[in-house]
Amino acid sequence: MVSVIVVSVLGSSYLDRCLEALHRQHGEFDLEILVVTPHRDETVNRIERKFPDVRLLTSKSRIGIPQLRALGLSHAAGEMVAITEDYCIPAENWCMEIIRAHERGYDVVGGAIENGSSDTLVNWAAFFCEYSERMMPVPDENVGGLAGNNTSYRREVFEKIDESVVHDRWEYFIHREFRKLGVEMRSVPTMVVHKTKEHRFIPFMRERFHFSRSFAGMRGRLMPLPVRVLYALSCPLLPFVMTWRIAQQVRRKRRSGYHFLRSLPLLSLFMVSYAGGEASGYLFGAGSSLEKVE
Repeated sequence: MVSVIVVSVLGSSYLDRCLEALHRQHGEFDLEILVVTPHRDETVNRIERKFPDVRLLTSKSRIGIPQLRALGLSHAAGEMVAITEDYCIPAENWCMEIIRAHERGYDVVGGAIENGSSDTLVNWAAFFCEYSERMMPVPDENVGGLAGNNTSYRREVFEKIDESVVHDRWEYFIHREFRKLGVEMRSVPTMVVHKTKEHRFIPFMRERFHFSRSFAGMRGRLMPLPVRVLYALSCPLLPFVMTWRIAQQVRRKRRSGYHFLRSLPLLSLFMVSYAGGEASGYLFGAGSSLEKVE
């Protein structure tokens, strides 16, 4: 059995398309679909009526995406557990590519993320900001980390790391623990999802701030105050460093250069917001930022 955990915070307009794509998967396998959402509302009730085979899990209060993933993981029954989000549309061979990759002996596998909302500059800038490293083509090789919304795990691999890391940390920290233990993480070019989330400028500026603040807050938990201050003081360099890294990804992949150049002014502003959030996280902790990331 393959269990697919779909983290849903955006509502039925996105979730419908994701679930329809999961129901179109090709291959001989048992598929368990779990939708995890932070609250019960009419959207959830409608999904229950339209997709009665989907298992719905809700939390009593608003929690962040890492906690939602962990809630789904605690209820998943499959030997392989794939994680995605409601705005991701998996290709029709997605589940079979996951199975093939795990059958090659890898405990953690992840694939490519393509831009499925390419009609505005804001969407392109947001896509480069989040997923330039995972846009096609991606290598067929072992890597140091994978995107959290197009990844699959053999469920027993989570027994190797502390439960608190799985429960309330972004995938960066989970994958870092796997690297320490020598767990191989495999990039799979044929394991593809399309990101269909529509963005607006101001909301994405806020989201980048809260994401980076939550990230820095997690990272700084075990750092002494002088080290956190040094990290915060280095944050003004981040917009330049991160934009340069994205440019290098676009150059190496030899695609989307036109869209990158057109969206560069917006991308630069998003990176400034990211840097501000990271500085805040190191100095003041994550606060309630984790619950504000969608």
